[in-house]
Amino acid sequence: MTLVVEDLVKHFRTRDGIVRAVDGVSFTVERGQTLGLVGESGCGKSTTARMLVRLDQPTSGRILLDGEDVAFARGATLSKLRGRIQMVFQDPYASLDPRLTVGQTLGEVLTVRRMVDGDAQRRTRVNELLEMVGMTASVAGRYPHQLSGGQRQRVGIARALAVEPEVMVLDEPVSALDVSVRAEVMNLLTRLRDELGLTYVFISHDLGMVRHISDRIAVMYLGRVLEIGGWRALSDDPLHPYTRSLRDAVPVPDPELEAQRQVVELGGEVPDAINPPAGCLFHTRCPYVEDRCRVETPTLRELAPRHQVACHFSERLFPDVLAEAQQVSG
Repeated sequence: MTLVVEDLVKHFRTRDGIVRAVDGVSFTVERGQTLGLVGESGCGKSTTARMLVRLDQPTSGRILLDGEDVAFARGATLSKLRGRIQMVFQDPYASLDPRLTVGQTLGEVLTVRRMVDGDAQRRTRVNELLEMVGMTASVAGRYPHQLSGGQRQRVGIARALAVEPEVMVLDEPVSALDVSVRAEVMNLLTRLRDELGLTYVFISHDLGMVRHISDRIAVMYLGRVLEIGGWRALSDDPLHPYTRSLRDAVPVPDPELEAQRQVVELGGEVPDAINPPAGCLFHTRCPYVEDRCRVETPTLRELAPRHQVACHFSERLFPDVLAEAQQVSG
């Protein structure tokens, strides 16, 4: 199974104008791999996620599953898609019905998708799903408010697994959890991916978090992808100034090394998506901005094997990094 996203666009019409939430995003995820989608709040990550599972209808573009375009699918085709792609949401409490027990929540999915025959099979499958995410059968009788945040997120993961998907879209799945619980959930997600052969699109604003689970990383800014490549290249030696600023925002746990670091500092705020700047979207905050950046929009160019960058001057700004990257596949 290969997930291919081509020139995906989502514009929202408001009284003030058209919001360009996602404005031409493209990427590919191979079976069993994880693509990390990273960027600041408001860059279009979650909108992209919602389009992948068809909670939002794309304005244009293609979403290909094994070559079949499902971006505008309807009826039986859309129903089949939702059996192949599932989503785990950021807030585990808001995404669960407070009136249903855990067993009822999972059982409802199995019943609607006609995956079990009768109450006995449903109870057995619910218990199996709970065991898969590290919980006991006794949890089935509890309501969401009786669970911790980590337990609720495990239920959300179990619900997504109930339909036996091929792809899981994980929209900041640990950001609402206590720090002590995040590692447990991340380890669970890694184990499930490896055991079940799942494909992940993992969304986060934290480049440090994404690097631990991703094979490749795509960096979004104001609705577009500015850089995409292997996890090591983008987390250690990125070729776009914005990606470097995200990397530098991750603290180093060694005080001496932290004091010696040279970081890319950004000024200003993310521009308005209704009136985005001309030229490079990032030029209003880029420390290396030149006149060309203000008038000409850079396209994604492959500057190293499987490493694409949307910057006019990456070759000049980071020649040593680029020379090394060109010798190593992403």
